[in-house]
Amino acid sequence: MKFFRILFGVVLGYVAVALMVSIGMTLGAFLLGANRVFVGDSWMTSSVWNIFALVLSVICAFFGGFTAAWWGGRSASGYGLAVAILVFGSLQIIVDKNRALDLNPPPRPTTMALTDWAKTGSYARPPLWLAVSSMSLGVVGVVAGTRHLSRRKGRLDQISP
Repeated sequence: MKFFRILFGVVLGYVAVALMVSIGMTLGAFLLGANRVFVGDSWMTSSVWNIFALVLSVICAFFGGFTAAWWGGRSASGYGLAVAILVFGSLQIIVDKNRALDLNPPPRPTTMALTDWAKTGSYARPPLWLAVSSMSLGVVGVVAGTRHLSRRKGRLDQISP
């Protein structure tokens, strides 16, 4: 029964991170606008966006680790989430590195509608260091969130389900 509770914590923490990142990135893109998300008329992401993405990754990972440890009832859930983010993040980096990008993307519109934002996955070119840093800082954030909860509640591992 403890194993399933730990597994539930990992899954719930991962879902929490994914939702928070998706909502945060969407809100950030709309608040910053296309001219601050991308450099000039290109599809290359700007430094403002890259820093925003890194900060968002750490914050979401912290709350994801906190959520995983809280629902899982053990710090093992948070550490399991850190391993899951490391594994899935590494796989995503490999897939993205080998993904064929459109070499002749259409010009980026100056004012982007919702349908234009939906297409950015095919054209946007974030640097590889951003993906590696986001994953690494995500793991650090999850561990920090897990440790924060374990310090607040005493030792999580001593809590009986």
